[in-house]
Amino acid sequence: VYNFSVNENKAKEYAREMLVDGGLLLAPVNIQKDYWLKQAYRLYDPSGKVLWQAAEVGAWSVTFQPDVTQDTCQGIWCAPFNGFKKIQ
Repeated sequence: VYNFSVNENKAKEYAREMLVDGGLLLAPVNIQKDYWLKQAYRLYDPSGKVLWQAAEVGAWSVTFQPDVTQDTCQGIWCAPFNGFKKIQ
């Protein structure tokens, strides 16, 4: 489970790389690449296939803080505001 939003390509990559057979990854994925202001929950299998998704949970929109490791990160959670520095 991710507790911050990611782009879909990163979620699929992690699902393929880290899940064992029968494993699942639940991730809040940006509804558009590099759009950090709205996400949808997506459930991935080990091949990176989306098994389930939801942009609304009850009356609530899915919104998480952004993946601070991405250069496209926007908002107060991101560099230079959060003190995060990439390892070079």
